[in-house]
Amino acid sequence: MGIRVRVKIRFLPTGRVVETVALVNSGAESERPSVIVSEIEARHLGIESPEAYGAALYLVEEATARSFAYVIREGAVLELLGEEGEVLSSVAADLAVQPGVAEPLLTDAAIDELGIQPVSFSKGLWRHVNDPPGKVRSSAQRLRGP
Repeated sequence: MGIRVRVKIRFLPTGRVVETVALVNSGAESERPSVIVSEIEARHLGIESPEAYGAALYLVEEATARSFAYVIREGAVLELLGEEGEVLSSVAADLAVQPGVAEPLLTDAAIDELGIQPVSFSKGLWRHVNDPPGKVRSSAQRLRGP
């Protein structure tokens, strides 16, 4: 199942916002909080050409493949949303546009900074660092694209 959370991504240069569901992916390692989006989400954020916003091209090494991503340093504010749409936490984040990515991903540094604490990946259970003891949240439903 995996853990998915509702997030709001604000791209700072355009001010545009996308509310979506992102996969909590501890295997996506980054030195800084980062959110990885597809070209579709990037267009919704007003990004037609990542290079126009100073993006650097990086080689991305995954478990089974290598690809590339355009990274806009500190290009976004990422907000973690609760069940009622309330903001649980927020963080300044790098925005990576990775062609072919199937769904938005949060890197390990973003997971930590947002206070997401996995309880069970296989059951899709997590908690927020500020939740009362014993509170466990369920994974958000994955959004299906075109």
